[in-house]
Amino acid sequence: MSFFNLDSPVMRFLTKVADLIILNILFLICCIPIVTIGAASTALYTVTMKSVRDEESYVIRSYFKAFKDNFKIGTFSWLIALALGIVLTLDFRILPALPETMAQVLRMFLIAVSLFYAIFMIYLFPYIARFENTLKGTLKNALILGIACLPYTLLLLLIHGAAIAATLFIDFRIVGFLWITIGFSGVAYACSYLLRRAFAKFE
Repeated sequence: MSFFNLDSPVMRFLTKVADLIILNILFLICCIPIVTIGAASTALYTVTMKSVRDEESYVIRSYFKAFKDNFKIGTFSWLIALALGIVLTLDFRILPALPETMAQVLRMFLIAVSLFYAIFMIYLFPYIARFENTLKGTLKNALILGIACLPYTLLLLLIHGAAIAATLFIDFRIVGFLWITIGFSGVAYACSYLLRRAFAKFE
């Protein structure tokens, strides 16, 4: 029967879903030490950006190869990004202690910085997954690419925003199950369609 044919649309779809579930589990396991989140995220995008173009068949092998190959730069990039995020959070927390006028000005400034930080984070690990560069070049180019590819960046922000909104407003039992099974890999896979197009002009 054509339904059970491995090349049928249904079987290809089910195979892709199974791969994303496996990839999601690998990502969560590799994130457990916290310090390895950068390398885990880079490996995640390495696989999904190949998968959207049907370039990848062996998810587990490809994931751990990318994890190993990008461990150093992925980890250092993550620690720097984490430090920046902590500083930004602390800046927001001191606002109530400031005079009202100063607090309003600083709040607007911090909101603008937060937007650039979000763009930077969206592109950072996919950039490492796709390009080879120094740590300094990686950090700089991740933000530059996000600004240069603004139409794609807006769509990527929309995807991440929708994921965050779903997490906040959908029953935790449902959304929690989805994040554990396919959430992270699913978001990365959806973003990878846009990222491949954004990166194409620079490859």
